[in-house]
Amino acid sequence: MAAAANSSLLFDNVNKLLSTFIPAHNQHDCNQLYASIGVKSHGTITFPDNKSNRAEFIRVPPDASVTHVKDLLNRLWCNGRPSLVISVTGGAKEYNMKPKLLRAFRRGLLKVARTTGAWIITGGMNTGIMKLVGEIVQINPDRSRPIHLIGIATWGCVSGFQQLDVHGANVHYAKPRSEQKGEAPLEPNHTEYIFVDDGSERKYGREISFRAKLEQAISGGFFASKPTASYLNNQSTSASTTPSLRPEQSDPVPVVLLVVEGGPNTVRTVHEAVVQNNIPAVFLEGTGRCCDLFAKAYHLYNENLTKLDISDETAANMDPNVLLKRYDELKNKLREELKEEIRAISGASDTSATATTKTPRKSEATTANKPNGAVDKIDYFELVYECIHTRKNFLNIISLNSRNPVEPDIDLVILQALLNATSSSGQSKTNMQRKREQLRLALEWNRVDIAKNFIMKNDRDWEIDLNDLFTLALNNDQIAFVKLFLDHDFSLTDLFRNHDKFITLYTNDQNEVSYI
Repeated sequence: MAAAANSSLLFDNVNKLLSTFIPAHNQHDCNQLYASIGVKSHGTITFPDNKSNRAEFIRVPPDASVTHVKDLLNRLWCNGRPSLVISVTGGAKEYNMKPKLLRAFRRGLLKVARTTGAWIITGGMNTGIMKLVGEIVQINPDRSRPIHLIGIATWGCVSGFQQLDVHGANVHYAKPRSEQKGEAPLEPNHTEYIFVDDGSERKYGREISFRAKLEQAISGGFFASKPTASYLNNQSTSASTTPSLRPEQSDPVPVVLLVVEGGPNTVRTVHEAVVQNNIPAVFLEGTGRCCDLFAKAYHLYNENLTKLDISDETAANMDPNVLLKRYDELKNKLREELKEEIRAISGASDTSATATTKTPRKSEATTANKPNGAVDKIDYFELVYECIHTRKNFLNIISLNSRNPVEPDIDLVILQALLNATSSSGQSKTNMQRKREQLRLALEWNRVDIAKNFIMKNDRDWEIDLNDLFTLALNNDQIAFVKLFLDHDFSLTDLFRNHDKFITLYTNDQNEVSYI
């Protein structure tokens, strides 16, 4: 065992040594990946508004392999797999957030990105919520640890896209003096861009399907679904499932959807992410439209569950016909109470930075005339209700009430959303496994506050085998985590009864010192 450990250690050290002399952007690897992806043009971009930023970019067809694009991000652009991906979606039109809320939004997003090393994905344009997200880079106090801000946009919607038709050159991006409808300039703080070119010009949303597939590929089934016995459902929708965190796998990455304002396209984006791709969502209540619709629906759903005496315990012992009738009653009440909000959403026309191109179910019951005269037959209530009814633990609401004297901790809500998406199974073995998996996530994020306040909350939580996680904290010099373990009487004697493990830890430490 010791020989195998030393062999593995030697291999890792050789890789570290080689990486010192071999550039990360190995041209041969780049060319191979570009060919596999079918890249139409590529290079770097510098901006007059931010001359210190040199952003990488590629232009790809809509059917490009998302697996190869993910490989490009991991291996060449971002130097490794992230511990978290935050996908920001919402209205692409100009959006003015109140100063207090804007401060909370920026601080929270910056904190979670800095502490976890998260990637942030947006639509990449210098408008709406994408512009607000880009501005967090300017307040990053540690420029030595750049935040990877990845913009995915439709090629034909980028103002002056003709400038970017190059092969390996650096482009000094000049924003055109006049912009036509259906196009917008690039946000200058993004660090990487992926442009999806389907041959169209000034037609928003052509990147949406590609972006959804890429985010799903990055997630890699992180929240695996296991079928469980579910309550009777009056929907022909997805059966209830029990998700399980699987951070032991090195490839899958947790992805969370952060929703700010947004219109009908954003509702579809949320539905696809939550119901189809098992990606949890965080809504900033108080930012308007889509966010406020989901927040109100979520609160009303819970209130009506209580009024109708529907809970896990009562539902399990209730006559199936009675339960079915109560769910029908709940759904009808919600449809009536959300009538105005649904009408406003279905009658609005946004150019959301992200949405799904899949056509959701349609209903004659909720049609609305759009400003351009088209009739929107999509039943947005059905989309919202399915999210809440089948994936309630994937939905997280944070109130941005400007009258509240306490500034909301957006970073905590984002991280909690991933913990909430795990099952709260009553089986002790499953519960212990869940604790281990969540603690591993907190270690990967280097957030001891999350471990202490939301995962390992009582002494019984520590009565499980955590030797490997303690060793991980030691190897990564995570002193706060080591102290947390020791404060809960973690046994060093049991851990180091195996002398080989102790020697390996010492050898690792000495090798780290030799690189300094």
